[in-house]
Amino acid sequence: MPLSNADKKRCLAALDILATKTLHFDWGTSWASIHDGNTSQLGGLKPGSREDSTAPKLRWVGLFNSGSNKRLQPPPLVQVSFAAGTVPTTAQVVEALRAAVNAA
Repeated sequence: MPLSNADKKRCLAALDILATKTLHFDWGTSWASIHDGNTSQLGGLKPGSREDSTAPKLRWVGLFNSGSNKRLQPPPLVQVSFAAGTVPTTAQVVEALRAAVNAA
């Protein structure tokens, strides 16, 4: 689903903040919050990560809306995948998500 202009602006602003952090990913099979995401600074957005449970076991990172309880509210507004076994850096995640937001 295409992002509204308002959601694109929110996502890009959140990515600017995330670019200054060192994020720690959880590669479980369900979406989990990314550590050091600082939701309170991200305009109601929260980053999450997961890994596919079956081959090719892609690793996914997404930006979600978060509720008053600061939990991920699926589906993600935007998501990107990385090859199995890849541990992306914060810079790689931010770059990939920024490209996905701009393309949405």
